[in-house]
Formats: sequence, C-alpha cells, structure tokens
Amino acid sequence: MILLGVAACVLGGQALAAVLPTAVRGGRAILLQPEPGPLTIRILKRDLNIYDGPDELTAQLFDPQRRPIGTLALPDDGSAGKTGLAKEPQSGEIKVQCEMPGVYRLAIVCSGDLIFGVDTTCKRIVAEGDILLNDGGLSGDVVFQPPPGAFTITAQALHVPGIQNLPLLDAKGAVVHTFDLAKAAEDKVFQAPAGDRDGLWRFRVAKMDVKLLVQGAPLWTTDAAAYFAADRTKWMLLPHCETRYLPPGGSAEMVYTLRNRTGKTARFALGVRPEAESHTLQGVGLPVQKAVVASSRPGAGIQCQVTEPGPSVELKKDEARIVRVLVRAARDAQVGGTLRGFLSASAVDDPDATQSAGIEVRVGESPVARPLATPIVLQRYRHENALFGYAPDYVANEVYFDLRNRPFIRERTESAYRTTAITFLDGGRWVERPFVPALEKALPGYRGIYFGGGFLGAKIAFDGDSAAYTLLSAITPDKRRRTVLLYTPDDGQTYTVHELPGESFDIEQFTGHNALKHPPPVLAYRRTANRPERFASVNDLLLFMPTKDGGKLTLGEPVLVSKQCLGSCQHSGAPASTATRDGQTHIVWGEVTDEKVDGVPTYVATYDHASRKVGEKVFLAHAPPINDVHNVPGICLDSEGYLHVVAGAHGQPFKYTRSLKPNDAYSGWTKPVEV
Repeated sequence: MILLGVAACVLGGQALAAVLPTAVRGGRAILLQPEPGPLTIRILKRDLNIYDGPDELTAQLFDPQRRPIGTLALPDDGSAGKTGLAKEPQSGEIKVQCEMPGVYRLAIVCSGDLIFGVDTTCKRIVAEGDILLNDGGLSGDVVFQPPPGAFTITAQALHVPGIQNLPLLDAKGAVVHTFDLAKAAEDKVFQAPAGDRDGLWRFRVAKMDVKLLVQGAPLWTTDAAAYFAADRTKWMLLPHCETRYLPPGGSAEMVYTLRNRTGKTARFALGVRPEAESHTLQGVGLPVQKAVVASSRPGAGIQCQVTEPGPSVELKKDEARIVRVLVRAARDAQVGGTLRGFLSASAVDDPDATQSAGIEVRVGESPVARPLATPIVLQRYRHENALFGYAPDYVANEVYFDLRNRPFIRERTESAYRTTAITFLDGGRWVERPFVPALEKALPGYRGIYFGGGFLGAKIAFDGDSAAYTLLSAITPDKRRRTVLLYTPDDGQTYTVHELPGESFDIEQFTGHNALKHPPPVLAYRRTANRPERFASVNDLLLFMPTKDGGKLTLGEPVLVSKQCLGSCQHSGAPASTATRDGQTHIVWGEVTDEKVDGVPTYVATYDHASRKVGEKVFLAHAPPINDVHNVPGICLDSEGYLHVVAGAHGQPFKYTRSLKPNDAYSGWTKPVEV
C-alpha cells in the first residue's frame, strides 16, 4: 500500500508542492492559486479498461480571466478492450508563466473508464465536486471545509478493495464518526450535527476505493496545506474580461463588479497593470502557442487606472460594488495589435479571496462596422464582447418601449440575481431610476431579489399614460420569496409596491398590436402541489386586472383561470402569456396531466372585461415532452386582430395555430402544425 503526502520530487527543475493521487475518477475542475512565476502541472492517467472503447483525457488550463493558456491531451493506453487496470501511468506536462494573481482552472475532460492524478509546483490546489477515488492500493487523507450548521455525509466502498472502517476527523483531530464500509456499493449516511467549524475536517482513507458525498462542501484536496477556499472567488470579480476596440491614443471606461464572498466585512485592495510580456504555453503533443499581450516597451502599451472606488474599498458580507477602470491606448499603438492588462482585487486579511479580470484593447475599428462572416460561433468564454468588443452604453438586457417610443431596460449585471433600477433613454442619455429604496420601505427586512437578472423575467409593461410596471421576486428575512409588482407613474421618480401570491409571474408586454390604455394584465402562478417530474408542479393560475384611480394603483381580486397549470417559464424568450384587444384578454397556458398524451396540453381562454369573467378553456395542441414547464405557450395579435399561438415555445419542434376569427378564441383554430 502506498501512503500519500506531499512528495519530495521535482517537476521541470521546480520542487513539487502539491499532489492529487492518481486515483481520481471522472472529469472535473481542479482549481489552483499559484504564486507569480513559472507553473508546472503534470497529469497522470491510468486506464481502468473495464469497458470497451478508447479512454482519452484532455486537460485545459484557464487563467483567472478564463483565457485558455495551456492544453494537454493523453490518448488511450493502447488497450481499448476489457483488459483491466494499466500497469503504468501515462503522463504529460503543462508549463506556463503566471503573472495574473487569482484562481486558475484546470478543466479535466475524460471518460469514466480511467483514473487520473495531478502533480504540480503550485502549493494550493483543490478539486471541485464529489469525491470519487478508485485505487484501493493507495491511502491518505481527504480534506474539506465543513459547511456551517448540520450537514449530511454519504460514504461508500466503491468496490470490494474499498471495504474498510473510514474515520472522519474534525479540525482538532478528534474522531467525529467512523463509517463501517463493510460491503461494496452500499451507502452509509451520517448526519453531522451543528458545531465548531473553525478549521478543516478530513477523512483518513486506508483504501482509496471510495465514493464520498459531503453536503455543502464543494471543494476537497488531499493535504491540508494545499487547501484554499476557492469558492470565495466565484463571481467575486466580473466580467472575467472586458474587451474594447480603440484607435491609437483612444480611451474607454471598463466596468466590473466586485463582490465580497468572504462571509464577513472585508477590505479589498484594487490594482491594475498591463501584462509585461508574452509567455509561452506548452502542452504535450500540441504545438507551442503564444499569447499576444501588451508590450512593456514605453509608449507601445496601455495605461490603466482605477477611477472608482479607488485603491481600496470596504465591503460588507455579500455586498457588491462597481469598479470603473479608465483604459487608454498609446498614441503609437499599432493598428491591428492587441494590448492586454488586468484588474486585481484581494481581501487584505484573506489571501484566499484574490482574483483578477482581464483588460483587452484591440487597436483599430471594431469588425461590427463591416459585414460579419457567418455563422457567428460563440464558445466557452468567447461571447460577443470577446469576439467583437461589443460594449453598448446601455444595459445588456431585454428592451421594451413605452408609448413615446422610448426604450426601457431593467438594470442588471453579470449576476443572475442582481437588479436595482429601471433605465431608459431620455434626451439622448441613459437615466437610471433605482427601485430598491421602495422595496426596503415596503418589505421590512428586505434582503435582495431572487433571479432578478432575467431568469424569472425582466419585462417592463406600460399603460396608456406611459406608466411603467415590472415584476420581481423579493427575498425576506425568513428566506421566503415574495412576488411584487412595481408601479411607477413618473419614469421611476416614485414607485409603489404591490404584493402578489405565488413565486412565478407574468405581465402583458407590448408585442405589436396590443397597446393598452389601462394597466396591463398580470398573471400569478401559485404552487399547490409538487410532481414527480423534474420540471413540473401543479399551480393555480390567477389573473389580476389592476385599475388606476387618480394615479393610485389597485390590484383587485384575482380571477382563477386554471387549477392544473404547469407554471411559468420566462428564462428563454419570455413568451407572452396574454394578449389584450377591445375589452378581451386572451390567456394561454399549459397543464399537468396523468394521461398518456404526447406533450403538455395547451389551452386558451378569454377574460371579458365587461362581465369580469373567464370563459371556458379551449384545447389547442400538445407540446412534447409531457409535464415539462419549459413547454409553456406564447400568444400575440396581428394587425387584424387574429390570435397566434405557439405551443411548446421553448422547444423544437413547437406547434403553431391561429384563430379563425379576429379577437375570438371560441370560433375555432387552424390545425396545429409543427415549426
């Protein structure tokens, strides 16, 4: 049996600092926090050869700005059949020069029919995900940070060689629990009580043929000295990189968001600098690559300066702050060249919370000024900004227009949760009108917004007076989600807050031929039961028809539309659930069902404003797959008033149908066709 610890060997002339044993099974991300200077990573692979087919491994190293800086490919060992564990490991190295402080990400992609390990000159290394080890001939510790409060651990001897008594030790070395792994493939569960969480816990693994699931602990390693809290840098500094096209001597402001994820109030030091020199990237079996970076020759690079908030800033727990960086290209910068620098942030009293984001300037005119070659290919970390320097002066979110044709956009950042204001174009400039003070006043203990960036929708609707409406899911001290309708009659100078039932919602936005004189219809989805399917629940579908009196908004009583509604799904395309014309509001929805049908049953019904009643529902089509909230429908009106519906708007193919008469859901529909 081999006992694992910090090895005393050498990689590429550098002393080996940390090890993950060659026992790890399954692809995953390995996170490193190297010191400035050369970094060597050696990856070892042994094919298990349990199954037929090749066992290949690819490793790609990303720097903190998510730029690929090294790649390694290890092929199959030559035994593609069921020949058992390879006698000797294959190995290869990635060598890079690290200049940018922060977390480097090593993405391992491989088949499940091999095990791998990592040797590195970096002192700090952790793995993400569940702990799956598959070599009973190795032993050693597995170290993790226990989460606050009570949590569950599930342990299993993966195969017969993993049968053992497995101790769990706390930070003081006391045995918290011993797992009796007396049988292979049998889960043993332990509920760790709440208590002291100061320091790392460890499993003392005699035979590394185990599967360990630690609830709330996403990171692990095999040596306490190598552990660092890499999760403190997740979403800490966003975006990962900002790109601009500038002429020689031109300048631009780049905007980043800094978040305090240390779990307490912390002061962060901020700094910017150009990259000093190009560096060579090496991967076994692959050609040497070179990164184009800012030259250190005077006058040939870029100047960078943090203009807001300054060289340091104190943030409360989970607080976010905008960081603005002024970037200027040198007057003699060569057109066609690429200049790079980076912004770094580090918690003064917490070295784990250190991260960087890229600054990239392409000298010359953006390609968007010319016809673009198609198709436009978006890749991992290579989106519109990275490809084209796309950086509009407005918020990159859904755009809605009021009756004066002014664009309105709900503010958001890279975070899926954060939204704080309505923005709109007024006299050629963008104006931001915050609504958080209104939420804080109306909701005691207000703690933030749940998926406010757009996952639950970011629609802005208008009435005939150009008063604006938007829906949010607010979080309260008891961690409940409370749906609220925000109403502003004066372009966001004042807001009123109106609470709705349920946790999902929709509001009628302008879709072309449904301009409203009155407040827009609002739908609330109130969950009444769960379903066994992953993306299904049973909901009451409630229609609200708000009214205004002297500028004051009243929601009124809800009208029940359905008790079997599947729910709302706004995160892909934000389909319209209602369409209103001449005193008729037409509503579409999908329902849950236990019948053996080929998709979500999709219905339409009409609310008559005069009688204040909803008519009978009319079946339109089935949208596969069944009982999946992604397959909700969408509706709109054309210029003549005909109703158009797509069923299963999220998927492909979806079903399309049209009403036979204008503004009439009850006189028949065309036969649904697949689109």
